[in-house]
Amino acid sequence: MATRINADADELGNQVAQQVSGTTSARQGTATKGVAREALRDGLERLRRTARAISRTMPGLDSKFRIPRTSTDQELIGTARAFAADALPLQNDFIRFSMPATFIADLNEHIEKFEAALTRQQSSRGAHVMAKVGINDALEDALDAIRQFDAIVPNVFHDDPARLAAWTSARHVERAARKPQTSTATPGSTSTPPAT
Repeated sequence: MATRINADADELGNQVAQQVSGTTSARQGTATKGVAREALRDGLERLRRTARAISRTMPGLDSKFRIPRTSTDQELIGTARAFAADALPLQNDFIRFSMPATFIADLNEHIEKFEAALTRQQSSRGAHVMAKVGINDALEDALDAIRQFDAIVPNVFHDDPARLAAWTSARHVERAARKPQTSTATPGSTSTPPAT
């Protein structure tokens, strides 16, 4: 039984470490994703602005390069892929407007970085959730073992009050004290109505 509790404690420690790591990685992933998303939107904005200028001689071109005001991550990726595909046959026209010769390759690189950041963030969140489940399982198993000890120890130390008291003390789990609610009113004070 003690071996089981020790194993549960070790498992709990491992799961807590994984949860902390998952939380940290998820936060880092969110920051990385934000940077990658901004770089992707910036690339799309450059294409949109250039397409609008080109549309003065190619009417209707700007309608192919519209960026939704709000979009999910997947919709943004879809928009970026459409931009890359639609710009390919017009590559020379965009370059004439001082877009770099690598602008399509650059856009595809931004798409890949954004997708990679999304994958890392989702993986980190998954690790965090799995660790939380593992913590709950380890705690439940340890509590089950302690409940069994609660029946065994009093039987074993029935005639040994000192050891029984030691078990009772060791078994007790302290809870954080609640802060008393504070009132803004002082004792004995009465509210005075405003002067009329």
